[in-house]
Amino acid sequence: MPTPPTTTPTTVPAHRVDSMTLLRDLVEDSLDEGYARAAARRAADPDGARRVGGRGILLVVGLVAVGLLLATAYVQTRSRAGSAQQAQSSLIATVQQKEHANDLEQRRLDRLRTTVQRDQQNGLALTAAGRDLAARLGRLEASTGTGAVEGPGMVVHVADAGKSADGSDVDPRTDEENQGRVTDRDLQTLVNEVWASGAEAVTVNGQRLTVLSAIRSAGDAVLVDFRPLNPPYTLRAVGPGTMRTTFAAGFGGSYLQVLQGYGITSSVEDSGRLRLPASAGVSLRYAEVPAPPHPRPGRTRAAGGAGASTRSAR
Repeated sequence: MPTPPTTTPTTVPAHRVDSMTLLRDLVEDSLDEGYARAAARRAADPDGARRVGGRGILLVVGLVAVGLLLATAYVQTRSRAGSAQQAQSSLIATVQQKEHANDLEQRRLDRLRTTVQRDQQNGLALTAAGRDLAARLGRLEASTGTGAVEGPGMVVHVADAGKSADGSDVDPRTDEENQGRVTDRDLQTLVNEVWASGAEAVTVNGQRLTVLSAIRSAGDAVLVDFRPLNPPYTLRAVGPGTMRTTFAAGFGGSYLQVLQGYGITSSVEDSGRLRLPASAGVSLRYAEVPAPPHPRPGRTRAAGGAGASTRSAR
């Protein structure tokens, strides 16, 4: 009788991994081991969970306090900025008002000075000695700047350069970025060259220059006799007809060309007739009559030749 074939039993794996098993694991155990351990610790230590909750509350309170502090700082900053802007506007208005009042007083002073000079000349014109004295006084006033002058001359215009976006307005004269601004040193140099060209009287933006005048700076402002000037700057000079040619051929013309290289614009032109006002910064302090010379033996002193010598100061 034939023996039936024996079959080898198939080994069944202890844990069968298939799609159903994965789905079952996700449904029954959805937490990671780390989350599970943390949950277990919280369940075993309820006081620790309360401490963690307390720290969270403290964190929220701290964030709220920081937010309130930032909001308060913002409100105070805006309030201070508004106050500063109001103070600045008030100060600007006050300065403009004072400048307007000063301009009115300056025009009034010019009218009074003109009236005094006219009356003085009319009084001196009554006698021959007075006419001689008036001529001498006119020459002195023209040379010292205390009297208005008229005559042919030239006009020099100098203006600041515009702002440059590529930084080309850096002035290598000072190694500073001043956007091509005309400085007090530039005006000093140009004024000195105008005098050297033969000028007899010079003004800068209408301010008459004298031997006591000073061109200085205060911050970005240029001062002439302690009066601020605004650009552009205009130099007017009364002098001989060759003054413009002499100025252009000398260092003054070369200096203007150098300034043009920095973007500063300039021009020089002749003027057939200019009238330069008297300086408002020089006034007559005192006058004295010189003592008559002692007559020499055998000679008599001529009558009527003595005149008053005047001295001007600030």
